[in-house]
Amino acid sequence: MNASPFRSHLMQAFAANARSQARPPIALFSLGGGGGGGGVDHPPSPADRDRRRRPSSSQHPRPRRRSASSTAATSVPLGRRDDDSSRDADASAHRSSPSSSPPPPATAEAEALQRLIVTRRTVSNFLSRPPPSTYRSSLDDVDIDDLVSSSSSSFLRDAISRGVACASTAPNHRITEPSTFHRILAPSSSHERLIDIAYEVTLRRLLDGKLSGDEACRSEASRKREKWGTIPAFVIATVSGMEDQEPSSLSSSSLSTGGFPGTMDVGDYHRDDDPYVNLPHVPPSTITQLEDYASTCASVQNLLLSLHAEGLGCKWATGPVIRTKSFRELIRCRRDEMVVGLIMVGWVKRLPALRRRRELEGDVLRDVDYYDPR
Repeated sequence: MNASPFRSHLMQAFAANARSQARPPIALFSLGGGGGGGGVDHPPSPADRDRRRRPSSSQHPRPRRRSASSTAATSVPLGRRDDDSSRDADASAHRSSPSSSPPPPATAEAEALQRLIVTRRTVSNFLSRPPPSTYRSSLDDVDIDDLVSSSSSSFLRDAISRGVACASTAPNHRITEPSTFHRILAPSSSHERLIDIAYEVTLRRLLDGKLSGDEACRSEASRKREKWGTIPAFVIATVSGMEDQEPSSLSSSSLSTGGFPGTMDVGDYHRDDDPYVNLPHVPPSTITQLEDYASTCASVQNLLLSLHAEGLGCKWATGPVIRTKSFRELIRCRRDEMVVGLIMVGWVKRLPALRRRRELEGDVLRDVDYYDPR
């Protein structure tokens, strides 16, 4: 019988996974009973047992033989065995000599995580609830629309909660914990208000651009309202400790020279207190603020991956809607809070293909080869 020496189910799974690898971990060489194999749960061969029983002239007298039950109870000996030295020598030679065999494959857990990351896409077309193929009701007296709507809203709420729990693990310097997430679910008054803000902001932007007549602008803004109305959930990420994001009076010179030069949107700033026009963009101005902003961006990626793992699509938007006073009032932003992004969440209607402009090896990933010219 091929019994594992480990009582722990976790160690048994680890040992089974190690046997399937091309190069098992070096630590496993001291756990196996066989002389040449890498397995950890095979009992010693008769030759091995016989070799251990024969004392040499340089060894102490063989101690009293233990019973089978005590041997099974002590599956991992604390001292060195007779064949440990030869096995250690083999392991050392294995580490020092170049190997022609390929590196060991990634574990199943690593492959699953990597597949999750590389399959995430930015989704622009959403369904307001799961596709009909994913639910079914066999009760004649149950309104399937109400049932699906209720369960979908509950699922979205819980999925976003789990995603924010993942987002909060993103690294941040000095444990400032600067990120805050604001959740909006449909149907709700806050969802309706957000759609209205999107319509008004789009309409003003189109009218200011004078690219078409008033009716065409209103029609385009209405399409925006309709599209956002199909999105069942929104999550807004903000970062605190920033510069004042609602400056009351700033001159063009101060806007163009403060913080990072050339990044202020002065042209879009109207001084008539219209809540639907863009406020000036005030970027981070200190190292700590920049680090906190980067931390919030990392937390947003964690959130996107968590929602993707639950079968939901997302879009991280940074358009003009989030830079208006009406939007900031909706989510009750403090003046020192900067909106990092508006994340649209829903079921995927159409998944876009991956598009790349740069090659990975040699472009995105570059090996650094340094040599001293002296």
